[in-house]
Amino acid sequence: MRRPGFPSAIGSPLLGSGLVALALTLAACAPAPRDEVIDESEFYPVSGRTGQDLRFALNRLGPENDQGGRSDAVTRWRFEYAFGVAPRARSCALGTLDTKAVITTILPRWMPDRGAPPDLVRRFEDYVTCARLHETGHRRIYLDGIADFRRRAGALGDHPSCQEVGEALDALALDLLAEVQAAQRGYEERTDHGYRQCGHFP
Repeated sequence: MRRPGFPSAIGSPLLGSGLVALALTLAACAPAPRDEVIDESEFYPVSGRTGQDLRFALNRLGPENDQGGRSDAVTRWRFEYAFGVAPRARSCALGTLDTKAVITTILPRWMPDRGAPPDLVRRFEDYVTCARLHETGHRRIYLDGIADFRRRAGALGDHPSCQEVGEALDALALDLLAEVQAAQRGYEERTDHGYRQCGHFP
């Protein structure tokens, strides 16, 4: 039985994260639980001959954040899980739980002209490197949330019916979303959306 996902979104003016979806599936029991993480990288092209040109391109072409604006870099994820149940004489428990997360980081890419100022090339490369580092913080929050979800799921115990096992997992998924959102917002506040780490470009 497949249940609808729960969309959620987080973002920031400079560097951010967002686009969360949970898909819940009742699945046949598997011999061993799996936690699969797929990391993907995407790049959007920017062009320019000056720092101001590049800043304009970043503002215009950067990926959309969750407030409807644009960021220089974002990290997005899709998380889903499948579970099997273990029916008993008068109760039901969680049997197996498999999770899968696809985490996509989107960064700018500039292919400078041969005559581009070396200092500008270096500053842009350093900025993108720092932006990637900032986004790894968002990735870590997602992974911590998944680990906590598994830990809590393992402590669910017996329920009167297998349907209630699924409902309990639904509740855990909603808790996960809310807590991950709060953690991501806190990370953005602590880093000033990446500005404390990376400064302003140009």
